[in-house]
Amino acid sequence: MRVWNARVAAGVLVFCTGVWTGGCRKSDDAFDVINPPVPQRLRVYWQVPPFSLTERSGRVVGLGDLEGKVWVADFFYTTCPGPCPMLTSRLSELHRAAKLLPNVAFVSISADPEKDTPEVLGKYAEKFGADERWLFLTGTKDAVYGLANLGFKLGLSEDLANEREPVTHSTKLVLVDRNANVRGFYEGLTPEGASLLLSDMELLLKESR
Repeated sequence: MRVWNARVAAGVLVFCTGVWTGGCRKSDDAFDVINPPVPQRLRVYWQVPPFSLTERSGRVVGLGDLEGKVWVADFFYTTCPGPCPMLTSRLSELHRAAKLLPNVAFVSISADPEKDTPEVLGKYAEKFGADERWLFLTGTKDAVYGLANLGFKLGLSEDLANEREPVTHSTKLVLVDRNANVRGFYEGLTPEGASLLLSDMELLLKESR
């Protein structure tokens, strides 16, 4: 009888130091040591091409002005009757949420650059509480459409027959890293998209250049 009890005790000891989690130790402790979690890394898509646009302040802004920053880009226009006010409101929320994060910028590019002059953009930006970290850009139609369709690969087109909504553009927010690489696309009209973007922004800020 003593021999049987010893064997049982030995079996229980092995069981406790192996996979059972009911009071000895967690089953995944050993695996955490052998296979530590791999740090999450966002996909690298492509690099944003050089551009030259005019900010609401009147100064010319290019890719070099964003060097070393993690930034978010979107396309909108001030007279948009559709999703633009909601999109800019969502970006405004992100702008406030990232207030204490270093080296962060927001870049809103007008999809109707002929109407959205720097003066018009200045009034629009003021409505949404934009500070110097949030750029509102305009330029020639060729420059803006080329940047949207070829640089960010976001659809931007014009339909002059549609008087109410003459411009069709994406509602995606684009996350760009400190080396001007596109790292993510997020739905700008949903709180879930904005929340994920903020989390990924913090992740990029921890990456080494």
